[in-house]
Amino acid sequence: MKNVMKWALGLVGAVLLVLVMTCPNEEDYTKWLSSEQGVVCVNTGSDTGCKRQEAAVEWKSRYIMHAGIFIQVRDKYSEGNTDYEIKALGILNHFFDYSSNPNRD
Repeated sequence: MKNVMKWALGLVGAVLLVLVMTCPNEEDYTKWLSSEQGVVCVNTGSDTGCKRQEAAVEWKSRYIMHAGIFIQVRDKYSEGNTDYEIKALGILNHFFDYSSNPNRD
């Protein structure tokens, strides 16, 4: 029984180590946002300008929860008269989009 407990703790420890080492960061999120959502933001200090393809997009807010083994990000944008929110969960060097908005093309 002691061997089983040692193996189980070792396996859990190894999984946690892999999750910590492959947790994406904000820079990875910015790259994903650009490639998957087409949103590119430039921060010039006092002003943040964002574009989606060639249309101007107004950035409203960002919420980031970094838990060590995953990162959760929520960005709010306004394009024209439409507000939308991009929600993503980053784990294992990959982001998963779970936004409830229809896919914006």
